[in-house]
This record gives sequence, structure tokens and C-alpha cells, in this order.
Amino acid sequence: MTESGHQVAEQHREDPFTAGLRAAGLKLTAQRAAICAALADMAGKQHPTVQEIFEAARKHHPGVSLATVYNTLTVLKERGLVYELGPDAAGAVHYELDVDTHVNVICIRCKQVIDLHHISTGLEEMVQAETGYRLVGAQMLYYGICPACARDGAAD
Repeated sequence: MTESGHQVAEQHREDPFTAGLRAAGLKLTAQRAAICAALADMAGKQHPTVQEIFEAARKHHPGVSLATVYNTLTVLKERGLVYELGPDAAGAVHYELDVDTHVNVICIRCKQVIDLHHISTGLEEMVQAETGYRLVGAQMLYYGICPACARDGAAD
């Protein structure tokens, strides 16, 4: 395939969020498409809150409603395409957009989240062998105090 042909194929590849909505049998409205585009833009870069997703989606389509963001996230959670990480210091829930197995390390003070992809523990294989389950995803969270908070004396 030529370089330009490869680029065209890349541009037409559907993001996993859009594919998940289609697989759920939902019509891809302009609002849902904007939310999926915002999530695809954010994937691998951050752990956004609903408000951050809402604001990013409105850049793609100003008519996006907050209710549609919540409803879309609910469908994506049910399909295993996003996970809730829990509330930050202000009480806002953050979303994990990278559902490949990895470890999240969360500071209990500032709520910073670090992804560690290089850790391979063999835990999935052990869980499958022990339970007989066919695993479709995993979420591993470690909590601690980040170096910046420890330096600032926030470590109690």
C-alpha cells in the first residue's frame, strides 16, 4: 500500500468508542460522534472527568449536552471501553480510556494518575487458571503519595 493509501486507511479507521456504540445498536448521532471524537483525542493522554469530556466534545459539536455525555459513557462502560477510576480531591470521577491491561498509580493527595504499561505480572493468567473465567479486561489500581506531595509535606 502506498504511503498516501495508508494514510487514507488510517483516517477511515473507526475509533473503538464509535465502534462500541455501533455494536450496542445505537445510532451515531452528531452528539455521540462528537463525544467519541473527543474521547479518541484524549485516549492515552489523560484521565478526563465528565466535565472535561463534555468541554472537549463541544469543540467538535457545540450542541452536545451533558446528559448525552453521561449516557454515552454509561454505554461505553457497559461495553468495557472505558472504566471509572474514582473521584479526585474535588469529587470528580475520572475515566480510564486505555482499557489495555496496565497499572494505574494514584496519589491519594493530589489524585494524579500515572499509567504503567510495562509491568507484566502474569496475574491475568493466574486468575484465569484459578477461576476458569475468560477475562475480558482488568483494572489494577495502586494508591500512594506522589513524590511532589511527599516533598510538600503532604505525607501524613
